[in-house]
Amino acid sequence: MKGIDSSLLVYAMDPTTDEHTRARDAMVGLESWAVNPSVIHEAYHALVFKRKMTPGDARSKLAALIRDRRTRFLNITRTVSLYAMDLAAEFSMGGRDSLIVGCYLHNALETMYTHDGELLRRGKVAFRGQRIALTDPLAV
Repeated sequence: MKGIDSSLLVYAMDPTTDEHTRARDAMVGLESWAVNPSVIHEAYHALVFKRKMTPGDARSKLAALIRDRRTRFLNITRTVSLYAMDLAAEFSMGGRDSLIVGCYLHNALETMYTHDGELLRRGKVAFRGQRIALTDPLAV
């Protein structure tokens, strides 16, 4: 199972982007994927305020994704939040990125799909016995 970052999710949800078909196909080609509240709400913000999608359209697309049987929705608990702050301090990561990566690491996901250049420069993150590869399915 792959964790999905908001940077990829926005392209997969917005058919007006050049990357849409590749991002959509990268996700649809998976048997299952994981998201968390940060990813969903970052994607909503980008779709509505940057991509100018109507709030209703963004909401319906993201709600359909959350309800999809292939979606594993990982909650952010107190434990995950503390873990992610430790991750942020250890690797000088921003708060939102560390929360997304930390949530996936804490849940033992081995790969996260992202199109975020800063995350991709890291390549992988190993922390407290867990390791996650940060890969861009659009670069292939």
